[in-house]
Amino acid sequence: MKTKLLLASIFALTVQQTVLAQTDALGYTQVDMSMGSQYQNRVFFGLSSNNMVSQPANTWDVAFYRNSAMSFGSRVNDAKDIKVYEASNNLADWDNINIANQSSWGAPIYNPDQTTALEDGAFEQGSAPYGWGQYNGATHHVEGKIIFVLQYPDGSYIKFAITDYFGGYTFKYSKWNSSTSTWGTTETRTIANGTDDAYFNYFSFTTGAKVENMEPPKASWDFMFTKYYTFYNNIMMYPLSGVIQSPSITVAKVQPETQATSTFSIPASTSFSSNITTIGHSWKPTSGFYTDVVYYIKKGSDYYRMYFISNGGATTGNMYFKYKNINSVLGVTEVGKKASFGIYPNPATADKKVTVLFDIKEKANNKGSVQVFDLTGKQVYQSELTNQTGLYKQDLDLSRLVPGNYLVKITYGGNSETKKLIVK
Repeated sequence: MKTKLLLASIFALTVQQTVLAQTDALGYTQVDMSMGSQYQNRVFFGLSSNNMVSQPANTWDVAFYRNSAMSFGSRVNDAKDIKVYEASNNLADWDNINIANQSSWGAPIYNPDQTTALEDGAFEQGSAPYGWGQYNGATHHVEGKIIFVLQYPDGSYIKFAITDYFGGYTFKYSKWNSSTSTWGTTETRTIANGTDDAYFNYFSFTTGAKVENMEPPKASWDFMFTKYYTFYNNIMMYPLSGVIQSPSITVAKVQPETQATSTFSIPASTSFSSNITTIGHSWKPTSGFYTDVVYYIKKGSDYYRMYFISNGGATTGNMYFKYKNINSVLGVTEVGKKASFGIYPNPATADKKVTVLFDIKEKANNKGSVQVFDLTGKQVYQSELTNQTGLYKQDLDLSRLVPGNYLVKITYGGNSETKKLIVK
């Protein structure tokens, strides 16, 4: 066991670095990121810290969600190009699974990329009520029901079943011996959720042990550059490389939009998404990259603008992008503890249309309002805010106002904040 743990620690070598700040004339920081040739690494990046962590991508096989005692989930390692099959929905069939029956197992299962739940992996796509298992109301355990078979590109197979979840995962597995056409010894392991500051615990069938330090702390990363499978061009499941976003951020994609500019506005129709592949591979066609795609990222009370400037493809694994914090552009201000708001563009453009961006963290009993005053204190515009939670925008048509300086007052939840607005 000590040998296995030592191997696991060696395999999980981590390269961490603070990205050298290359700030351009428009205030964007350029990040030169590489996953390595053939995307051999996965790379975590944090916007606020400008920090990057790179790790070998193929040192683990399955990952178990451990962020909450009440939540569970799992992922298979897409970097290993593993196909997952549901071989039986009865654990009693464990000794009767035969790869000769593979054609009857149906289509392979992959980690879904169109999901808002990072933990919603391949094994959650099984036919049991919770994918691989069923909740027992008497014991509060999720009990395993499904036997999966993992097929590797080299033709090897592993039989696998999660048998129990209760603050941790108990599972069993067995390797197929092609020379004897039999399954090897069944191994059983239990991995407690533990207190690691990470979303997942990782396990290697090669070492038979948990692989340590496979994620940086949850709050320190926003993007994970990695391989993942997607239903490409609505034709077939295909492995691509791109960005999986952290559960702590939401992202809005805007296309077309000029990338390198200091004057911009978030279109009124834009919606911020928690889909883990909102960025994904949407910034690159089959080769190269799009030059008119921009992403707006919200993390807590911070907003960022980001776009890609280069894509080296599988040969190098290089992906270069630029980003900057745009709080000062949006003028984001907290309104008590229930909401924050920003105004853009400021100064207003020639059409005198201004957008107010709201982030309602908690519904208030009373409705909010937007008021615009001239410098004599006269109210020249007023509108109510819809009483909803989440991120939304409200457009103000100030075309009848004469050029000058105004004050915009936002009232919400018994609190109010005022900002200066310049109308040209």
